[in-house]
Amino acid sequence: MEVSLVTAKNVCYKSVLFKETSQQYQNSLSSILKNKDKVLEAFESLGFDPKRKRLRTAFHTDLEEALMKWYRIAQCLNVPVNGPMLRLKANDFAQKLGHGDFKCSNGWLDRFKSRYGLVLRARPAGAAATAAVDALTLWYQNVLPYYLNDYQPKNVFNVKETGLLYQMLPNNTFSFKGETCSVGKLSREQITVVVGTNMDGSEKLPLLVIGKNRSPRCFKDVKSLPVDYEANDMAWMTPEVFEQWVRKLDGRFQAQQRRVVIFVDPLPAHSEVKNLKAVELVFFPPDASSCIAMKQGVIRSLKVKYRHCLIKRFVDCVVDNKEFMLTLLDAVEMLHLCWRKVAPETIVKSYKEAGFKLETEKNDNNDAEFETGVEFPEGLSLEECEALDEGDDEGDGSLAAKQPLPSKNEALSALDTLRRFLRSQDVNDSLHNSLADLEDFIQHIACE
Repeated sequence: MEVSLVTAKNVCYKSVLFKETSQQYQNSLSSILKNKDKVLEAFESLGFDPKRKRLRTAFHTDLEEALMKWYRIAQCLNVPVNGPMLRLKANDFAQKLGHGDFKCSNGWLDRFKSRYGLVLRARPAGAAATAAVDALTLWYQNVLPYYLNDYQPKNVFNVKETGLLYQMLPNNTFSFKGETCSVGKLSREQITVVVGTNMDGSEKLPLLVIGKNRSPRCFKDVKSLPVDYEANDMAWMTPEVFEQWVRKLDGRFQAQQRRVVIFVDPLPAHSEVKNLKAVELVFFPPDASSCIAMKQGVIRSLKVKYRHCLIKRFVDCVVDNKEFMLTLLDAVEMLHLCWRKVAPETIVKSYKEAGFKLETEKNDNNDAEFETGVEFPEGLSLEECEALDEGDDEGDGSLAAKQPLPSKNEALSALDTLRRFLRSQDVNDSLHNSLADLEDFIQHIACE
């Protein structure tokens, strides 16, 4: 049988191709069997896509492990994750892990998704509605304990913000029957106050006060304040103010050689701050119960104390027949004084009510209750304390008769003169704290 030269040539070509292909499969199989342990280890530890044909590991393995851990937490919480979110977290982890030469490009992201078998899919209809409650529960069960185990209670902080009508007196007042009551025009001047405490109640961050005017008239010649102060047209927290304040805290803790975690609410103004050295920002899930617990505990205690302080100031003006005036500077000083009085027991109680409990922590039935206001000596009310302004003038000689003891109001007036002088100087927080201690002492000693 005659065979053409073309047919013979094709047969020879296919024969050679078959031998080469067979040899490649033999080499691949030999390579797989030779590296059997490495392949199994990579599959089990890194969670590669089982359909992958090549075992190509990344140069920054620790970065990929951190990114996959974050992705699994987000997946557990039913949080949708897309490409831009992965790129943002990859760059964030690279900065924290010290990979300054890394930049998450589209190519790197595609290779990462290919290695782990990640594909973008649309969420099922109605999934978001049922995921909210489950996500909150899972967050408290899985995510929160992760941070509480990594950080000591003294290094776990929570930051909250609240609005305050700092000039607002009580809306209601007593009057005689048949008498027309007039309490004057109500002030609507509002500021935002940001508070922060650690979990064991041993440390309170300096207050951040946000007003409307960056340089109000009452701040003239003032070079130092006992709080951090910012301003914008609405007296609200903004992403710029938030980032600036967080970076200041980061520098503060870095100087102390501490590493802390700060939990914040997922608000539009609370943007993610990159390249932090000592602070790790963690955002609560939406509708977290911690918001309610912290506001009913720490913030409520601060506001109650401030309201008592405001009323006492108003009563002092009535006694001295003076017009009641309260500037923003006065409010800042009062807030600083009241913030120092918020008890550690109140803070610890708030954290426990918010679900911040260590695994080894036992329930304590003797926890202190929330504070409801300023404490007074036993048997005396606020009104009775105010009636004791002048004190007891009993002396032991003519010198006392010639130089009568100053009243409480006179002592507070002298303290205010000293405070105005220190405002004009560039002083540190310790002197402001000492003035607050003196005012607290004078207020309480007059009631004893």
